[in-house]
Amino acid sequence: MIKIKAFGSGSSGNGYLIDDGHSQLIIEAGVPFAKVQEMMQHNFTRLHGVLVTHEHRDHCKYIRSFVDKVGANIYATKGTTDAMFKDDVLGLKFINRYRFKTLQYKQPVEIGSWTVTAFETMHDVAEPCGFLIDNLDGDRLVFITDSYYVRYKFRNVTHMMIEANYDNGIIERKLGVDKFGKKLKTRIKQSHFDLANTIEFVKANKSDKLQEIHLIHLSDSNSNAKQFKEAVQRVAGVPVYIA
Repeated sequence: MIKIKAFGSGSSGNGYLIDDGHSQLIIEAGVPFAKVQEMMQHNFTRLHGVLVTHEHRDHCKYIRSFVDKVGANIYATKGTTDAMFKDDVLGLKFINRYRFKTLQYKQPVEIGSWTVTAFETMHDVAEPCGFLIDNLDGDRLVFITDSYYVRYKFRNVTHMMIEANYDNGIIERKLGVDKFGKKLKTRIKQSHFDLANTIEFVKANKSDKLQEIHLIHLSDSNSNAKQFKEAVQRVAGVPVYIA
């Protein structure tokens, strides 16, 4: 059984731990490493990899700390890795890339007790991805964040970690019709799942094997956690958690 822990979720920083009792994976490196250390009780002995979906800093700002202080490799697409190395703020300029392993869309990679398959997502970055993650016990987790659309359907999913960033009605009410408001609304709608997309994804991918859903990357100002949880739970019929 997969256990899921959120270090942080949202524009201030994203990071998650998945643990199947055999080995662990961390997804995203956007939370201060000191906080991750504390929540991991300074124990990284079962950590086999750090997965990064894309190069925006709320997903990878602290990647240098993982490279320096944790033995696990970093897994990302080539486009994401190249973009991280170009970002001077991340401090990777003089780091050897041997710890960075390249993921290719739809090509499974074994990491510890997990098989990770990256798939294409839609975001305003170089080469973003989501993850389909299987383990030896037959669990299957799908992870999607920062994408306005996903073209794939997945069978026999047991766990979902899926973005529910905003509600269209909320941003239409809260963001004005001035130039800045229109630009911001357009950027949000072209970069993130809204609640309606989340619900449609759940409908299209739920099965009798589905055990739980974790809603991630909720906007601080354009979402309603209680409303989102209740709406998805009605559709899914399984426990829904807010990261």
